[in-house]
Amino acid sequence: MPSERQALAGRREAARRWQPKKIRLLLVAEGPPRDPGRGFYLEQEREPDPLFQQVCEVLFEASPPDKVAGLKELRRRGVFALELIEAPEPRRPMADYVTALALKLEELAPAHVVLVGAGTYDAAHGPLARAGVPVVGVRVPFAASGSDAAFRREFRRAVVRAGLEQLIRPLKAPGAKPAKPTPPLEPESNPNPKPKSTPHP
Repeated sequence: MPSERQALAGRREAARRWQPKKIRLLLVAEGPPRDPGRGFYLEQEREPDPLFQQVCEVLFEASPPDKVAGLKELRRRGVFALELIEAPEPRRPMADYVTALALKLEELAPAHVVLVGAGTYDAAHGPLARAGVPVVGVRVPFAASGSDAAFRREFRRAVVRAGLEQLIRPLKAPGAKPAKPTPPLEPESNPNPKPKSTPHP
């Protein structure tokens, strides 16, 4: 089993691989799973990550065919996720980590930020809002299991409040081609055209 430092380095590297160039929606969770073999951006997991599963259930309206396909689509749509506290076990009050988070958000420049978990929201929403961070005022509960209806309901509400409803759409089927635009209708021909009048000399 990797050490805590190795697990942290692995999570950071995995997140860098899947970071969008332009972040439209950034999720901030309280911290990573205690299991070092599980994580939002880890492609090979012993167990599925609940937050990743539930985010896909809302944005794709279904589970992706596999982890990599889901990560690719999240990156394409400009969705990114990180933790307020990078270590599984917090060693200080959560509020102590908010300043470092604000500096990180200044660098990432997301269009909208959603805070996941009551502790994350209580610690970070006020300071981030006062600092001018575009944080969404919806308290999204932690995705504790693979069937967390409360998370899906409130996360969807947060996405809508941010004006990002267009992010909620099904995944395209593999190999599907975009539909061709419908050509404009031609004017209907008159089956009984009137004869042209001949001008009198």
